[in-house]
Amino acid sequence: MSNFSSLESQLFGCVELNDTVDVIMMSQAPSTVEDLFFQDRVPSTFVRYLLFIYFPIGLLLFLIRLCIGVHVFLIACLLRKTTALRRIVLRIMCSILGIVVVERGKRDERAHVLCANHVSAIDHLAVDLCNPCILPSVWDIPNIIRWCFGYMDLGASRGRQELIRESRKHIKQSNSLPLLTFPEGEITSGERALLKFNPWPCEVSDLIQPVSIHIYRPVFNVNPSAFGSSWWADCFWFMALPFSIITVTFLNVVEKEEQEPYNEYCDRVSQKIAESLGISVSNFTNQDVTEVTKRRDRDRMQRQAHAAAQSVQRVSEKMDHRRLDELTMRIKQFNPQISLFAIK
Repeated sequence: MSNFSSLESQLFGCVELNDTVDVIMMSQAPSTVEDLFFQDRVPSTFVRYLLFIYFPIGLLLFLIRLCIGVHVFLIACLLRKTTALRRIVLRIMCSILGIVVVERGKRDERAHVLCANHVSAIDHLAVDLCNPCILPSVWDIPNIIRWCFGYMDLGASRGRQELIRESRKHIKQSNSLPLLTFPEGEITSGERALLKFNPWPCEVSDLIQPVSIHIYRPVFNVNPSAFGSSWWADCFWFMALPFSIITVTFLNVVEKEEQEPYNEYCDRVSQKIAESLGISVSNFTNQDVTEVTKRRDRDRMQRQAHAAAQSVQRVSEKMDHRRLDELTMRIKQFNPQISLFAIK
């Protein structure tokens, strides 16, 4: 009887623990799509003051690293992508640029598709330093630039089905580099929740290795991205700050079960990454982000138009007053006995 009571208390304690975890996860769950992003690059006023003092040093550091970055780019172009020498040299050079990559977990060579969360403009570089990979290109850029940056034209501009077909063809080739994908489709903070994954990578392969990416800046608490920021602004902060630590964690491979729908398979992959980061998976998609971006752009344009209209109105009022003063003075010249107040 005592054993039964002990077992019952343990089960009750586990239930309470699970309920507590659920409550915490629900409290951390984002209520709007904007909650998935950093709204400000520098969230603290104290850090702003520190950056103001640090700015001359940071600008000088950026210019020096920009020159070094040109050499890094040339090395990346000259050395073969699959050589260990290239990875070692680039890791050292990137550390000089302030980009320190820490690799965790083990890369499973059986998986030819990697799915990762997206937290910065250089996520592809961080994963590539750990394990050479190819990223599908969504831009219509010259082949030489695409080759230099590790992109490959897999038909993304020609539609989803073409992308899936070309990706399947790529991973079936012998000695082909693994395909790196960012199913979120947008750069997020990676601290509240993940965007709902686009399932297209799961339609390419039945064996996917999830990868979690986390960025930490120990000196200055400057966010790696901000909602609506440009890629070049993100890169500027990477090279202007002392250093950023990017942790790339290779998780256990997720295999598709028989008769399992692609959406459920994709949900298991995203859940694996979310658990590694200690966050949840939201129901928001990149289409929701696009709508929010459009709405913000419309609001900004309306504010600018309103400000311009007010400026024009103020100028016209000043012009009217000047014109009135000129006419008043002319009347005064012909009728000196009448006061200016009476004329106006």
